[in-house]
Order: sequence, then C-alpha cells, then structure tokens
Amino acid sequence: MKVLVCSDVHGNSRALRAVLEIYRREGPCDVLSLGDVIGYGAHPDMCLDAVCGLPCVHLVMGNHEAALLDARERSGLNGFAAEAIDWTERMLAPKYVDAVRRRFSMQCESAHYLAVHGSPSHPEEWGYMFSTFDAEQAFQAREFAVCFVGHTHIGALYAFGEGRVPFEDGASVHLEQGKRYIVNPGSVGQPRDGDARASCCVFDTDAATIELHRCTYDVEAEARDIFDAALPRYLGERLLIGA
Repeated sequence: MKVLVCSDVHGNSRALRAVLEIYRREGPCDVLSLGDVIGYGAHPDMCLDAVCGLPCVHLVMGNHEAALLDARERSGLNGFAAEAIDWTERMLAPKYVDAVRRRFSMQCESAHYLAVHGSPSHPEEWGYMFSTFDAEQAFQAREFAVCFVGHTHIGALYAFGEGRVPFEDGASVHLEQGKRYIVNPGSVGQPRDGDARASCCVFDTDAATIELHRCTYDVEAEARDIFDAALPRYLGERLLIGA
C-alpha cells in the first residue's frame, strides 16, 4: 500500500493541486493529511473540498482547525495566524466547519503508522519537533514504529537513537525493520525551509520506503490571492521565499 502524506496546506489551493498530481501518479494511494488544511491562505474552502473529497483519506486535526472550532484556541496563535483564522471563519460556509468537526481527529493510528499534527506525546498541546532532542523525547513518550508529524513546515526524518537522517527531494529512504522513525513531510502550502516548492512524501508500506517530493506551482499567483483577499500581506510575501 502507498500513502501520500501531506501537512500544512494552509489554504493554498495551487500548492495542493501540485501535490495531488503526485497522488494521481502514484495511485492507487491512500492520503494522510496531518492537519492545518486551513489558515493563512486565501482558499480554505477549495482546499477542504479537495482533501475531504478524496476517496481514501485520513484527516488529522491541526491547531488551525482547532482554532476554527474553538475561539479559545486562538490565544495560542501568533497575530497573523489569529487574524487569518478570523477571516477564514467569516469566509467559510457552515458546512465546512461541520465537516472539520465531524471528520478531523486529534490522531490517526493504523497497522503501519501513528499520525499527529505536532508531537505524539501530547498531541492536543501542539508541541513542535524542531530538533533531535525533541524527537528523542517523543520516541520515549510513546510506542510506535513510524510516526508522521507536521506543524514545523520543515521536512525531517529521525531514527530512534540515531538522530536526524538525510531526507532529500526525490531520494527514497528505506525504513529498517525493528527501528523506529518520526517523519515530517514538510508543508504543502507554506514551506519554511527556504524552498518555496510544495512538500509531501510517499510512504510505501510494502517496500518500507519513504520518498520526499517537492512540487513547483505558481507561487506568485497564490500570493496575489492573499493580497487581494485583504489577509495580512506578510502571509503572501513569505510564500515567495519559502519562509
């Protein structure tokens, strides 16, 4: 079985379309979305339609979905993010909010992986995993063979007891039996590693491989949509530099 793993779409419809080309090329393929389909970007409705409409999709709750459903969660967001969620709430029809409430879960577990937005130790606290130390804490907090996380907007692969493993565009990494891994596919809609291209990965459960993919899309057009929507200009400008 192949699983397209993506995270942090953040209302970026063009980046999502580029990533879904990988899905169509790799098919048949499940999809695992690690949260934050909405927030920051100008097309939350289009992104929710596209992701929720996939035939075999598993939807993890991100902190931006949580903030949409509960205004109290917005106190944990920065000013730009909170303003974007306020805008998103005004823009979305009730059916979208209802779909988020019904279909998104704090975590997803299967025979092959555990999936959360931030950290497996306390998913509801939205902790970030930026370092080997953070990853080691997560490995020790919970049992799993493979855990997928998002939230940082930076692709990364950690092996228990070994630290960070090279994880580059187009390279296939073999997951050794008996070892434990944490995988971050990076961000579809708002990468923060200096590369503006959308990011995702494909997990082949039969071959025990993970392959990272970076996808080009019309970043300038997506940024213009953010400007035209009167969202904070910074949210469009940062797309252009992948920050």
